[in-house]
Amino acid sequence: MYFVMSDIHGCHNEMMTALVHWDKEKETLVILGDLIDRGPDSFKVIMTLDELKRQYPDRVVVLKGNHDESFTSWLLDTPEEDLAFYYMASHDETIRSFYGHDPGNTQKFKRDSRKQRGQHIRFLHMSYLHFLDRLPMFHETEHCIFVHAGINLSTKDWRTDERCMNEIRNPFICSKTCAPKRVFFGHTPTGLIRDDQTDCSVWISQHGDKVGIDGGCSMGGQLNVLRVDHDGSILQTFVIPAKSKGGS
Repeated sequence: MYFVMSDIHGCHNEMMTALVHWDKEKETLVILGDLIDRGPDSFKVIMTLDELKRQYPDRVVVLKGNHDESFTSWLLDTPEEDLAFYYMASHDETIRSFYGHDPGNTQKFKRDSRKQRGQHIRFLHMSYLHFLDRLPMFHETEHCIFVHAGINLSTKDWRTDERCMNEIRNPFICSKTCAPKRVFFGHTPTGLIRDDQTDCSVWISQHGDKVGIDGGCSMGGQLNVLRVDHDGSILQTFVIPAKSKGGS
């Protein structure tokens, strides 16, 4: 069985509340990407999942989301002299969390330039950057596909299009082509799929081949968590309300 959640976006408290229900002996934990940004504790989310992956290597699957990808691309692929130029303000909350929450570190974050912030994280936390960078794009089983955003249903082999796995929205969600297996995905908040932002519950397509679980937790919604059987059947749904609203 699988224990599935997505788009944690720095909401460490909500993630920990959900993990209380995870049966480590019987279930594989599957995180569908976007560990970071928006919420207050991205660093804690990364640190916790890295530790769980080390403790239960065969029971923990963490996938890469588009936010995780852009953060590691900035810090691992950018020459040091260009760190300030490619600095993305959307990562501010994540960068702040790498500094820590005590007053001294908060002041250092404010004093440091954009380039210094990148250097600070590179110097102290390279192992966590490599953890994020090495995350797989999808996890496939006999009956299920787990992925961050979705898959390209218009190509012969969806596995060849990694960009779609992290970025696709309507061409996958609204496609009349049925997926080859049941696809569990995040990325697009379910309220946007329904055009009703007050409804953050799990979304299931008409034919049941697509399951969207992003409840917009970091934006004041909820963390949707599924207990899924090996054949893709949803056995149980847990709803963890957002404790605080993160940034945009």
